[in-house]
Amino acid sequence: MQLIVNCFVPWQDGFVMLQKPRRGWWYLPGGKVEDHELWRQAAMREFSEESGLQLADASLRGIYRVQVAAGPDSTAKDRIIAQFVGHGPTGTLLKENREGKLAVVKADELAHLPMDEGDRLMVQHTLAAEARGTSVVFFGRFTYDADHQVKSWTIDPDNYLNSV
Repeated sequence: MQLIVNCFVPWQDGFVMLQKPRRGWWYLPGGKVEDHELWRQAAMREFSEESGLQLADASLRGIYRVQVAAGPDSTAKDRIIAQFVGHGPTGTLLKENREGKLAVVKADELAHLPMDEGDRLMVQHTLAAEARGTSVVFFGRFTYDADHQVKSWTIDPDNYLNSV
């Protein structure tokens, strides 16, 4: 199982996202946890490396299991994504890096961005919790077909999107 961390960071009336060139999809900055790292430190490191911004701290926002079915040219994938919210960003946001293009995305733009639908749901839940000012930690599971289309998903607690 692969462990991935990402970090939602409010910045300049929006939040930081990264558009990767392979599919043109948008993601929260993040990446793999190194063997010697703790999850929170990995999220802060990955965010800094990809964005150019430094974080004072980060808080856990969600833990999600993502399972992708095998295809004719790919093996099955099983991942844990630990999502954090970054606090106290400082510095200058890069325009791009080796991973792709960075931008500040407004909450109302999220629905129209080309991105993984599971990632969109994770970010929508984080936005809802941030709007409420709560520190809830979400737990979820996503299953995908071999073409990376969401087949099923669940997030607990599940009442955040309908109440904002």
